[in-house]
Amino acid sequence: MSLIEKGLTYGRLAWDEASHRARTVEEDLKARREVDIAGMVNGLRARLGEQLQLEELPIDGDLRSHALQLGVAKVSTWAYRSRQVRKIVLSHVMVGPSLLPAVEGFALTVFPEYEWDVPCFLADLMALPWWVSVNAEVYGREWQTQKVLAPLRSTFLRLGSEPGPGWSAKLASGDGLHAKLRPRQVEEGFAALTQALSQYLQVFQDPPPGRSKADQEAVFGAFHEHGPRLRLRRPFGDPWAERYSRLLFE
Repeated sequence: MSLIEKGLTYGRLAWDEASHRARTVEEDLKARREVDIAGMVNGLRARLGEQLQLEELPIDGDLRSHALQLGVAKVSTWAYRSRQVRKIVLSHVMVGPSLLPAVEGFALTVFPEYEWDVPCFLADLMALPWWVSVNAEVYGREWQTQKVLAPLRSTFLRLGSEPGPGWSAKLASGDGLHAKLRPRQVEEGFAALTQALSQYLQVFQDPPPGRSKADQEAVFGAFHEHGPRLRLRRPFGDPWAERYSRLLFE
């Protein structure tokens, strides 16, 4: 094969590769535009309402709905309690223009009443233009977290789940969902997250008595130091991010 023929062959291969990448980017952007985060939030609220007798908790107005000027970022939050759960917080976060936000997603935290010896449940799904992050895990002492999400471990691994962040490893079960997905996989990720929530809520069918206040304080300490407060304080300011983090995790 002559040098000219080799050059043409390599050129065609490079063109094919570039075309494939362009099509992939286009497909990902299309899938991202079709992601309905608001619908997911409403679905979670309905699911929680079906499985728990929810009572709405009062929260400050600027924590319930907080938007920056020109609509460049907005956070909407709901808080509840039930007979066995002292606090449930569900928050819808959007940063960037509403047509295609740079980041849009939700966070969910569930903290049991202190007299139950059961773990906390924390989950989030965040969609960026090129990929989607999804997490669902239980946190607490080892005897609280073991076996809670273990039945779903193979489901999570099929989605490419990896170990969670090192700073929360001592509190986590190690069986949770921590995955980065293509936008076209967002429905699979949301389904896995809701499966994890349903699996967790089963612990309240016959919760063991005990004390979990110190364990919940340890969870708050870890997530307040390393969690979304650090990312939200730049657009929303330190005082608001501090209060928002305490609402989510304290």
